[in-house]
Amino acid sequence: MTDYLPILRSRVAEIRGLRELPGADLKKLFPVIELTRSRRTPKNAGGDVAKSVELVSEVLDGAPFVADLTSLESLQNSEFDRLLDDTAGFKAWTDFAHANLPTNCVPMVHLLEPFELQPFLTQVGRLREKFHRVAVRIPTSYRDFDAFTAALTGLVGFRDVVVILDAGFITRATINGAAARLVEMLNSVGNLGLRHLSVASSSFPNSVVSAGGGDDTGEFRLLEVDLGNWCRTHFPGVSYGDYAAIHPMDFKGTVTNWVPRVDVMLDESFYYYRYRRSDGGYIRAAKDARADGRYVTLKCWAHDNIDAAAAGNPPGRSPSFWIANRVNFHLARQISRLGL
Repeated sequence: MTDYLPILRSRVAEIRGLRELPGADLKKLFPVIELTRSRRTPKNAGGDVAKSVELVSEVLDGAPFVADLTSLESLQNSEFDRLLDDTAGFKAWTDFAHANLPTNCVPMVHLLEPFELQPFLTQVGRLREKFHRVAVRIPTSYRDFDAFTAALTGLVGFRDVVVILDAGFITRATINGAAARLVEMLNSVGNLGLRHLSVASSSFPNSVVSAGGGDDTGEFRLLEVDLGNWCRTHFPGVSYGDYAAIHPMDFKGTVTNWVPRVDVMLDESFYYYRYRRSDGGYIRAAKDARADGRYVTLKCWAHDNIDAAAAGNPPGRSPSFWIANRVNFHLARQISRLGL
């Protein structure tokens, strides 16, 4: 049983945050990677998903990971219409897995709603021809969970299936409902002796200001940690999962200019400082973040970057760089918090 299953997308920023962990810390994770279209280049005009697999495989260097397909339209391409087609038991996905996923990978089995037994069994059978394990990720909104559980227990070796119960985006208004639904689901599978059972969620906001933070600074509770702690207390053996300090949904609405922001990830919360370029940008944000009494030093790439920026030499000035920094800080902090 691995105690931390962060969900990351194969975007450059998120994978860089993962890449910059020390090798010893990488081995403490069992990441769930949502494959997205890859970065488009003249030689890869379509953004082939197989290129995303190559990137992830290079970073993880033989370590096991769960491979899923992103459901976010903004990160897809035309290839996803085929890969997510349920024809012949998601044959396009299982063919892709056989052709492109490494054997250290744990491929996701896709569920239909309402649940259909034959496509489920067909996928499991095909994927097990190559892979030692398979995974299933089930949103708390899934209504046919009992039918899935019955099908799961009918599989030979079902205890080796990686089951991820995903509450998605949670807020203070929805966390109690998410907890109640997770109780129902965990009561159904918690006594099955599964070797890999995880819960996941994210409370990271789309916009810190729109979510109630100040224009220059603010602090947010990481409700995913609270929910994970509660589940692990009441259901021993359940692993913790989150979205690695990334908002889990597609951004909608008006696109605004990015204001340079430095996020400091703590065990159960995060705070930030943000200043427009004309008002000091990343250097001022890092100085204030570093001088804040809430700052807890943690030896990691992200901490070194904040130190460098606070000294007047930011290693990067793009939003992507500082998203990677946040992901790295969060992963390192949760590894420390969980005692891995």
